[in-house]
Amino acid sequence: MATIDVILLGMLGIGAYSGYKKGLFIGILTIIAFFFGLIVAFRFMHWGAALLSEHVESLTFMLPFISFLLIFFVVTALIRLLAYVVKQGLNLTILGTFDSFAGLVLGVLKWAMMISLLLWVANAFDFKAPDSFREGAVIYPMITPIAPTVVDMLDRYTPIIETTMAAVQELVNSGAGDPTN
Repeated sequence: MATIDVILLGMLGIGAYSGYKKGLFIGILTIIAFFFGLIVAFRFMHWGAALLSEHVESLTFMLPFISFLLIFFVVTALIRLLAYVVKQGLNLTILGTFDSFAGLVLGVLKWAMMISLLLWVANAFDFKAPDSFREGAVIYPMITPIAPTVVDMLDRYTPIIETTMAAVQELVNSGAGDPTN
């Protein structure tokens, strides 16, 4: 087993333990909360910025970002709080054990995705593990293609992301020209 495999197994072990502790229910709702928080924050960012602008006179170009962050954190915190309340009830049933073991699998998958993403970015900057670390690796070649494959599958949603980012940039540019900033 290669040195890089030992390191990767340790990291996946942390993901497995973390996933087991949280469980599948919390793990899935955390992912849902993240995406739902993003959607709600983007949707109501302008409303929040307008509300904040009534109380703030300077640095108005920052208000969309502050509004976005506040809305995002409130939405994700509320969903996670609800998830933890439901999880306590779930632990009292036989489903609690299944939830923990399924969470272990989800934890490994999430960590594999994060590790793959880090390796992909590192390779893009020509920062690679030495050949002696990768020589005879078994796990490294299985984890490396995960992030590029997922990103390729999600690539069809890129226009939505680009449109949203263009709208945010336009909002920032319109606020940056304000003489009160």
